[in-house]
Amino acid sequence: MSERQGARRRRAVRKDYPEGWPGSVDVLILTAKYGDGHLSAAKAIQAAVNRLVPGATVELLDYYGFVSPRLDRAIRWGYMTSVRNAPWAYRWFYHSTQHIDPNSSTQSMLNRIGLREFYRAVAPNPPRLIISTYPTAAGVVATLKERRLLDVENFVVMTDYAVHSQWLHRGVDRYFVGAEDMREAMASRGFDPDAIDVSGIPVDPRFRQPGADRARELAALGLEDQPTVLYMGGSYLATTQFREVLGALAELPGPVNLVVVGGRAAARTEEARRFAAQSPHPTVALGYVTNVPDLMSAADVLVTKAGGLTTTEALCRGLPMVVYRQIPGQEDSNAEFLVRHEAAVVTRTPAQLVATLTRMLADPAERARRAAAARGLGLPDGASRVAERVREVLERRRVHAGA
Repeated sequence: MSERQGARRRRAVRKDYPEGWPGSVDVLILTAKYGDGHLSAAKAIQAAVNRLVPGATVELLDYYGFVSPRLDRAIRWGYMTSVRNAPWAYRWFYHSTQHIDPNSSTQSMLNRIGLREFYRAVAPNPPRLIISTYPTAAGVVATLKERRLLDVENFVVMTDYAVHSQWLHRGVDRYFVGAEDMREAMASRGFDPDAIDVSGIPVDPRFRQPGADRARELAALGLEDQPTVLYMGGSYLATTQFREVLGALAELPGPVNLVVVGGRAAARTEEARRFAAQSPHPTVALGYVTNVPDLMSAADVLVTKAGGLTTTEALCRGLPMVVYRQIPGQEDSNAEFLVRHEAAVVTRTPAQLVATLTRMLADPAERARRAAAARGLGLPDGASRVAERVREVLERRRVHAGA
């Protein structure tokens, strides 16, 4: 890699990550910036390892941002374009590759994306352990291990409730998954169940703490203590679909509070604020927020897509969900998982959304039943469980190195 190429790559890496290659570390966490889930899981793991293994050096790296910023931009553009404008195309790609053979030419091609650039960087001084929260990175590290080019422990943390072939590789030492269903599905494909931890998808450590007092959180938002709907649309929701949900929320019979989170997109936040100004119900409009645990403690029902991170956070809070217009592919699988375990209801039209929310808000027994189902699935200690395995590996390798 030339110095000029290296400089371009360092400039391309987001502020969330170290500048360029992190150098000599004990634990390297590979992630990606498509949506919030992969990065949030990586950050939660880093915080947990720092807490439980204080002597270890741990760094995050945006895999695509490092190996090929140009490809990173192209993939991001293609992903956003397809899920917003041609969701059928992304659904077709996702499901057509869901069960491909790990040794197929397609999977082999995916496992080589950025391999050469990554290997050149890591080979001189590899970490003891690599953790991937993004499937391409997982495949690259597994391939290097299988070729005996890299002697590291390889952990993979799956960030959805779907078992997809792009996550599954023979060169992985340990998997971390969100539910027992996934371990069973992977075992049926020939993977060793003893090498699969049902850890839960790693989330912010605040979800390990008891939920805040609901009435107090509502008061902090300037709302009275009455049924409350929290709406979080996700990073990739089109503005037109965001408006659809706002229109449905306006049709709900009262009394009901509405909390609308616009997220990072300024256009959606402005849309939420305009809606709040004329909403028939008490409404709080927010932009990007960092107090999701508190907002979920204040709510009775969450309206969302079916992203792995947000749904896991809701499960940890025991918050029933109404899924609306999930992204095709992995979010279809997430929604199916939630519905199968009765933690969520899927709606596909504004009329269905209004009818479902109206029924749930009027029926405390249904909300309680779905809240209990969600709480039974929630595993808020996911990041700590990964960190405990990290500690075991580092101690074992330290002993072997000293032998």
